[in-house]
Amino acid sequence: MAARSLLSVLLLLACVLLEPQNARALTLSARLIHRFSDEAKALRISRSGEDYKDLGRWPQRNSMDYYHLLASTDFQKQKMKLGSRRHFQFLFPSEGSNTVSFGNDFGWLHYTWIDIGTPNVSFLVALDTGSDLFWVPCDCIQCAPLSASYYSTLDRDLNEYSPSGSNTSKHVSCSHELCESGTNCESPKQSCPYTVDYYTENTSSSGLLVEDILHFAAGGDDGPNTSIEAPVIIGCGMKQSGGYLDGIAPDGLLGLGLGEISVPTFLAKAGLTKNSFSMCFDEDDSGRLFFGDQGPATQQSTSFLPSNGNYETYIVGVEACCIGNSCLKQTSFKALVDSGTSFTFLPEALYDKISEEFDRQVNATITNYAGSPWKYCYNTSSQDLPKVPSVTFMFVANNSFVVHDPVFPINGNQGVVGFCLAIQPTDGDIGTIGQNFMTGYRTVFDRENLKLGWSRSNCQDFSDAKSMPLTPSKGTPPNPLPTNEQQSTPGGFAPAVAGRAPSKPSAASSRLVSSQFCSLRLLPLLLVLFLIVLVI
Repeated sequence: MAARSLLSVLLLLACVLLEPQNARALTLSARLIHRFSDEAKALRISRSGEDYKDLGRWPQRNSMDYYHLLASTDFQKQKMKLGSRRHFQFLFPSEGSNTVSFGNDFGWLHYTWIDIGTPNVSFLVALDTGSDLFWVPCDCIQCAPLSASYYSTLDRDLNEYSPSGSNTSKHVSCSHELCESGTNCESPKQSCPYTVDYYTENTSSSGLLVEDILHFAAGGDDGPNTSIEAPVIIGCGMKQSGGYLDGIAPDGLLGLGLGEISVPTFLAKAGLTKNSFSMCFDEDDSGRLFFGDQGPATQQSTSFLPSNGNYETYIVGVEACCIGNSCLKQTSFKALVDSGTSFTFLPEALYDKISEEFDRQVNATITNYAGSPWKYCYNTSSQDLPKVPSVTFMFVANNSFVVHDPVFPINGNQGVVGFCLAIQPTDGDIGTIGQNFMTGYRTVFDRENLKLGWSRSNCQDFSDAKSMPLTPSKGTPPNPLPTNEQQSTPGGFAPAVAGRAPSKPSAASSRLVSSQFCSLRLLPLLLVLFLIVLVI
């Protein structure tokens, strides 16, 4: 301890002595001494007053004992480095791993509670694998209503974030490598602005980037849950537009994409979890979210595909499509797997083939429902949903993703009165596998191996999760029909692929440059001091 104190004092004096005005007048030199050399042994004896025999085990150079001690010391140092950063099997929001969908009231997306800052404040955020940035309403200029009275399914008011109210919030400057708008700033020291435009028409979020901590619970096979605080960069969303003012993600959006600014990226780079996460959506509108989950060994999988040479989003290649037992020719396509899109969209030519084959196989009378965004809707004579043909996406190596109920039930006063094939056409050659087709699956986004994994699940197979403190109102109709406006565009009323802030070089701050310059000039002195402390 005394040696460390001495080292700190010497470093402080050195920084004073080596200021630019003194640097030219001072020249340092050093000679390296091996820790097991004769010189090191003599220095150890002279400083400690020990007798040669009291030094204990001092290996002879190039002996087996010599190399064993070197390897042993290196191994112990490596264990210290690894032990300083604990790796967890699962990580999930401190409020619990549960997710929930509130139906039409919140745009048919899945949400979870997540705590931010110190003291921690809870936010009900939508889960979106199609974008990167995590933003919440903050120091609002134009935000959605946050009062529970505005929504029929909430039992508490939503919150607004303020960096000044959190002891752990930090300024993110325009010089930060994740500041996409840095080149437009007047000064590299000013706060970094952001604007994210989503595929849904006129839907965006803008404000300032800030750094703060997210609160997680960590679980695994070796003990009880542990509380974790993880620093991330979030968007202080001062101004929202479009769907974000109309009930979609009123309390924020958790971007889970492949970008450098997404929460999974921060967690993996901090060494807290494996670079992977899973989402599981059950048919009762509940679900689970786990960071670090790479799925069971028995799951099926397919590789993500690059876009313009880079892995930017979760795009997969479907080899063929089947309706029931009938597999259709020339039905390959690429699809974005996006939990932030409520329903599924297919390229128009493919949509026509699939919907026509579905219509041929289904045993029901086609009809129209007022306000329905879907073309193929049917009456049912019973109060229960009849058996309908499945939709199957075939991938390489004969992996198959089967959607057993690709329909949306239409409810009346006496129960189910009909159903619609919950697929819509979209322009272009890339479709979207939305949240509705992910229902009933534990879907794994393995970013480490660039693979999508899936396995059938009731979403109750995880033991290390707490219950959500919020449930849908019992007085809400089970499946109110989504409005035509909400389903008018690909991505619907939900965020699809957003513009992300790519990693790029940036001008370092003057403090960082000064610190690096000082470190370089002190290098010889640091080596000498290190050797002295090591021998001691």
